[in-house]
Amino acid sequence: MNWHKKNIAMLVGLLFMSLQMFGQYKISGHIKNHGGRILLLVQDATGKYDTLANSLTANGKFYFTGKVRRPIAAEIRAVNTRLRIPIFLEKGDYKVSADVKQLKVYEVAGGGKMQKLRNEFRKKELELQRECDSIRKEYEAEYGKDDYFSRLQIKGLLLRYEDLYDEAEDEFLKANDNIVSAALLAWRMERLMERKSLSKKYELLGMNARATVPGCYVKPFAEKIAALVVGGTAPDLRMQTPEGDSLSIYGVKAKAKIIDFWASWCGPCRAENPNVKKIYERYKSKGLEVIGVSLDIKVDAWCKAIEADGLPWLHMSDLKGWNSIVTDVYQIHGIPMLFVLDENNRIVGEGLRGEELEKCVQKVLAQ
Repeated sequence: MNWHKKNIAMLVGLLFMSLQMFGQYKISGHIKNHGGRILLLVQDATGKYDTLANSLTANGKFYFTGKVRRPIAAEIRAVNTRLRIPIFLEKGDYKVSADVKQLKVYEVAGGGKMQKLRNEFRKKELELQRECDSIRKEYEAEYGKDDYFSRLQIKGLLLRYEDLYDEAEDEFLKANDNIVSAALLAWRMERLMERKSLSKKYELLGMNARATVPGCYVKPFAEKIAALVVGGTAPDLRMQTPEGDSLSIYGVKAKAKIIDFWASWCGPCRAENPNVKKIYERYKSKGLEVIGVSLDIKVDAWCKAIEADGLPWLHMSDLKGWNSIVTDVYQIHGIPMLFVLDENNRIVGEGLRGEELEKCVQKVLAQ
């Protein structure tokens, strides 16, 4: 009898301990100017989203509740809008307020330790954003005037505020070895953070942050980009030419190579083509080759753009647009994007245009 009582007591104790491992969150919120579905989403280490909860509302009010074993980085979305609200699920009560007409103006009050940590950094973000917006308005007002030096000074201040944000973010990443830092980096990565910045900022994450789900999500992207910096070896690509032949980057032998990622529908790409053409014609006899890698989908549009812009160099594409393998292999999130390679396919320059591109080519050819 005593044996049974001991076992029952042990089972009750284990059950109580297991219940304590779960933390209950309760989220009440109001999204102004939205009548429709509101989702609570989590992202796995591959980037895939899963729906934890959803609510259909006529007045923008919603309520979510659930239990978690450990803090989880999640996101509240108002369907058919661009509103995305990051939130850290852990034991606690939350109050969320937002407006679909003012995407940057949202508030997540309450929650646990991780949410409070995120809110502290958000205060700094908003302070810098307000100052930056004020300067930007001044810049826009001066833009139509002839005072070149005033515009230049204001533009310099804007760049300084971008630097201040980066400095504040770097300090936060180094000081907080947890899911908040990892999620902050993942959030920024999805918003077209500069490719050079991602691998550098990932190095600032501590081991605990890297082991979280958002940390695991960022890792492969950061590692790929780290290999694509100056001094690294460019990965090979093999695709078809407009004539239907097979072409690879490594198969092209030259003292210097420009790999130009572009598309017929990309205005800035087409605007940069005359400059690349000038450089090509000036240095092709000295060992320069250019390979245009297109993110087009339609072969006719691709070929017409090559002919219209008079691009005499090599071209290749898999005609899959943003689903092309190049976006993963070379981590291309925006075009035009150019790489300069030496004869050993080492990267000696990336993201260059105009005079900077020409100087880089000159440097490689002079070696």
